[in-house]
Formats: sequence, C-alpha cells, structure tokens
Amino acid sequence: MTVRALILAGGSGTRLWPLSTDDRPKPFLPLSGKASLLRETYDRAARVTGEGNVLFSARASHAPHLEREFPGLPSDRLVLEPDRRNTAPAIALAAIAVSEEDPDAVLVVLPSDQAVRDVDEFHRALSLAVESARAGDAFLTLGIPPSRPETGFGYLEAGRETAPGVREVVRFVEKPPLAEAERYSASGNHYWNAGIFAFSVRLLFAEMERLCPDVLASMRAARASRLAGDAAGFDAAFRACRSISIDYAVMEKAGAVRTVPSACGWSDLGSWEAVLEFRGGGDGRSVLSGPAIEEGGSGNLILAGDRPIRLLGLSEVVVIDSPDGLLVMKRGSSDLLRASVEKSLAEGRR
Repeated sequence: MTVRALILAGGSGTRLWPLSTDDRPKPFLPLSGKASLLRETYDRAARVTGEGNVLFSARASHAPHLEREFPGLPSDRLVLEPDRRNTAPAIALAAIAVSEEDPDAVLVVLPSDQAVRDVDEFHRALSLAVESARAGDAFLTLGIPPSRPETGFGYLEAGRETAPGVREVVRFVEKPPLAEAERYSASGNHYWNAGIFAFSVRLLFAEMERLCPDVLASMRAARASRLAGDAAGFDAAFRACRSISIDYAVMEKAGAVRTVPSACGWSDLGSWEAVLEFRGGGDGRSVLSGPAIEEGGSGNLILAGDRPIRLLGLSEVVVIDSPDGLLVMKRGSSDLLRASVEKSLAEGRR
C-alpha cells in the first residue's frame, strides 16, 4: 500500500494584495519569511511520502510557476485544471490517477497556502494520520488546537479516543459566530479544521459514489479524456462539474472521520495580520523586510520591494510594496482590503 500526497496550489489570497494576485497567488510567495509556502508544503509532504510521491493540483495558468519552483517536474505529477471547481473535483481527479497505479493507496491532501512552526510535531501527527488511514475505514484529518476564538475558521468537534492520539470527529462547524467560537476555544474538544486529510482512495470513491456521484463521474470522464489525449474533452468534462469543497461534498457527511490533534504552530496566513503574528510581530513588535526603516512607531509590518520604505511616527500599520501595487493600511483592515480588491476585480481593474 503506497502513500501519495496531493498539494493543492490554488486560490488568489485577496486579503494579501498586492503580493498575492490571481496571476501569482499566495502559495508561490515566501510569506513565512523563508521559502515559498508551496516549497515548504512540499518539504513537509515529502518527509512523509518520499520525494517521488508528491502530486500538485493547480490551475493550468499557474503551471509556469510550478515549473519555476520545481524545474524538471514530471508532467504526470501535475493535475492541471482549466477552471476553478473547488477542492472536491481536484481531489477526486488526483485520486483517480493515483488509483491507477495502486488501488489501495493512501492519499494525503495538503493545502499549500499554510505555514507550520513546529515541523517535527507536524510530521509526527501526519504520520499517525497516515498509519490510521491505512485501515481504510475512516478519513483522518489534523485538528489544530485553537489559540483564540476565531470566527473565520471551520471547527471540528472531537469525541472519544479511538486509538492513542486519534479521536473521532462528531461534527464539523463552519465559521461560528463569536459567542460560539469563544465556547469552542475553551472547550478542549474543538479544533480548527486545517483541511489536511489522509484516506484510502478506495474509501474516497465509495463515499463519493454515495454522497456526490456526479462529481466522481465528471472526474472519471475528465481523466478518460486526458488519457486519450483529448484536451478539449478533458476541459469540457471538468468544466461541466459543479464547484464544491471536499468538506461539503464528503467530510461533513462521511460515515467515519477521525482527527489527530496537533499543536504544530499552524497558521493559514490568511491576512497581513496573520503574517505579522507568524513572523513574531504584534504587541508592539514590528516586522521589517527588505530596505525598510521604522522610526517612532511599533507593531508595524513593512515588506519592502526594490524601493526603500521609511515609516515615521506611525504604529499598527501595514505597508507592502510590490510591482503590482503599494498597500498602506491600518492593522485590522483586512476585510476592507478584501472587499476593495474584489470590487476592483469585478470592475475589471487591478
């Protein structure tokens, strides 16, 4: 029974403009301050599966970014999509390809837009999830102990322990209101859903046949067209599939889901505030990168590009410079930034 990893490399990261854009989204950026998030995700995945067993799912338009990040990457490790259809179709398509080599394989799914501080702890938890998934009777997911009452994340409610370090998932809760999030963060039985899964491909197909057979059928048709060299047929079959996440399509209704809790220092880096916190800023501490100078202020995030940036007498400010634009905003304005970027995109502006 082989183990494969699928890295999901999509999204646009509108709350991380101007570095993250539709043409060069969040996974391809070094937001943690080191390598790109995609490269860091690959390194974590390869530590569990081996370097030759990692696949990438991305939009076809992002293939050049993948090729620059991983020169010489074999084409059979790329699952390229003509359009966005969310995670369920992408995962199904990759699982079909994996099952052709090993119908009993375990597939690990990792979003590539996340960061982890404690890589050793992450490796321990993911390895345990993979070993548990080998039994083929349940989906495994990593559960992140909440560090704050977060209303922007989905939660897992955990029940009894089914094996050392593994707990059953009683239910999924999507983005609760603040009062519920406060209760969840204090309960000890609720975890953030990081979207990191391990499961046998046989189990995935069985549950998709039961819960979303149309999605599986569309991806089987797309895969058949790709193997036949019919690019137009592949595009048509893929675009005919409805857009739905793996959480809604499968996980929330599956017969058995279990979680491995892991305090691995996970962050989705979903905003400039999250980037500041992950890189050690906040509470009066600033984070500066590139030719940036701060005088008379604190708690700032300044990411300079080629031009020097000098911030004087201001605190709690985010300044991000890139060839695609300049952002100056007060910390805590990420929702406003997202709305502004989405409005510009809808109007056909950058």
